[in-house]
Amino acid sequence: MRAIQRLWSFFWQPSSRIGLGALLVLGGFGGIIFWGGFNTVMEQTNTMRFCISCHEMESTVYQEYKQTVHFKNASGVQATCSDCHVPKDWTAKVVRKIQATGELYHHFAGTIDTKEKFEAHRATMAKRVWASMEATDSRECRNCHEFSTMDFHAQRPESAKAMQPAMEKGETCITCHKGIAHKMPDLSSGYKKQFEELQMVSADVPGSADILYTVSEIPLFLDASEVGKGRGAGVLLSATEVQVVDRQKDALKVRVEGWRQEGADRIFYELMGQRIFTLTLAPGALEHVSVGDPKVDPNTDLIWLPVSVEAWVAAENLVESREKLWEYAEEMYTASCASCHGKSDPAHYLANQWIGTLKSMERFISLDKREYRLLLKYLQLHASDTKGHGDAH
Repeated sequence: MRAIQRLWSFFWQPSSRIGLGALLVLGGFGGIIFWGGFNTVMEQTNTMRFCISCHEMESTVYQEYKQTVHFKNASGVQATCSDCHVPKDWTAKVVRKIQATGELYHHFAGTIDTKEKFEAHRATMAKRVWASMEATDSRECRNCHEFSTMDFHAQRPESAKAMQPAMEKGETCITCHKGIAHKMPDLSSGYKKQFEELQMVSADVPGSADILYTVSEIPLFLDASEVGKGRGAGVLLSATEVQVVDRQKDALKVRVEGWRQEGADRIFYELMGQRIFTLTLAPGALEHVSVGDPKVDPNTDLIWLPVSVEAWVAAENLVESREKLWEYAEEMYTASCASCHGKSDPAHYLANQWIGTLKSMERFISLDKREYRLLLKYLQLHASDTKGHGDAH
């Protein structure tokens, strides 16, 4: 203890043997040496050699990066790891280095030390990097790429057509340019997990709820004894609202209301004049449909009729609120449509316009029919002319 006290006193008490000038000179040289050493170490951690010294980096993202134009190109200008992932500004650089200590922890903990583990975490890691880039307006990308210095006439026509509107909208690079240096992660795991969670919640339908929503497409039956047998008398599409009018053990009698266009008797739509599908019926079920007075859509002069039908469904795949369904659909929208370009606000289009817009992108996304229909319904019920109608109760 006394030794520590003597050392403390020696360090802080004025010296009687060394002059102030000498102390300042020695302190200055010490500061220079310390700063030089600190800066050298920090710059060494920015080198490609250091970045790929970890097996999990060298065997995965580095191999992917070597196949891209950022590694090898006609001009010979290479963008290394630090060019894309480390800020140039000193303060921001230090902050990033401190954040990187978390990555060192996971390296030594073996979180991603195999390809299988790496792939399992790839989507999470990618989203974190994308979010960071969006927060800084793709700061590191702009070290080399800047709208103001682009010659759009020298670009390929399709590139110029995309870049100029992006510049006018003030979009940031990472919005459209994901997966250009590394393989795109499988983003479907996020929304597929959400769907599994929805199914778990819907396995126990609340006994007192009067309004429910379909989690997935479920068959309708005209009699309670027929529930679960055969194809039924129709199909309720996902995110359709139903009113519970009776309960029998594992079956619910529900009332479905909507609209149908004159001449299309077997299809229910959610809103008049909007092609937002909620229900399809078999021919034999049409006699059970209640039909109201016809109305003329002022926008198209087409005749629409308010309709309703009561039928039985299995007491499953139903939830009390659309909120979780829309969260699931939003995650699906982000995973499917925001990987190659900026994600449009659903309110950017009219409900009926979304049909053709999404159809034009169908070949680029990997959704099954149920997922595609739910995504379309989400977009339509949040379109500019229906916004708010699809909000959760």
